[in-house]
Amino acid sequence: MREQGPEEGMEEERVWIPSRGLLLEGRFCRGRGLAALVCHPHPGYGGDMENNVVMAAYGALAKLGWSVLRFNFRGVGQSQGTCGDGEMETLDVRAAVRFLGARAGCALSKTVLVGYSFGAWVGLRALSEMEPMLGWVAIAPPAGIWDFSFAAALAGRKLLLVGEEDPFCDPSKLEELMRILEEPKEVVALPGVDHFFRGAERRLAGELERAISSWSCDLKD
Repeated sequence: MREQGPEEGMEEERVWIPSRGLLLEGRFCRGRGLAALVCHPHPGYGGDMENNVVMAAYGALAKLGWSVLRFNFRGVGQSQGTCGDGEMETLDVRAAVRFLGARAGCALSKTVLVGYSFGAWVGLRALSEMEPMLGWVAIAPPAGIWDFSFAAALAGRKLLLVGEEDPFCDPSKLEELMRILEEPKEVVALPGVDHFFRGAERRLAGELERAISSWSCDLKD
């Protein structure tokens, strides 16, 4: 089923993603060449694939012409199952990556994961058990709440996109995370923005487009 997407003229398809006996609700926008998966924030606090940050990232990536998939973790929206503490959600991320690769016809080397808050923590943990991707984006990673030290082992291009007034992303923890990440890496801090990016969605989308539009420049078809 095709529906009007979040950007004018964008078509998206309602899809169902198999994950260990469950079906996860998703939306897929077909592009060309590259693909991206967007993971939503904590469902316990109302996070789902309709979240403002998720939609801003999804629209920005689709604007670049990429194939993009957003989805609801288990127990969220019309996805089957029950919400967990992040362990089972890593299975959902890996299932969504496989689905995206098959639907978009993209290898992991041409795929990017974008996770917001809880979605960043769960998404990056899932990547730690997969072959390397082209890169990953952590939006507002709550480094003051969860341990992100495992990300030191993750390959690919890396972007941390945060608000300068985010109480859940302690500056010292963010600096520590940036120190342990291997190049290439970049951190972008938006002044006057907190964890939720309300009213700053266009700024977020613009920085995301700017930062990752060059990631594919040295890739060969």
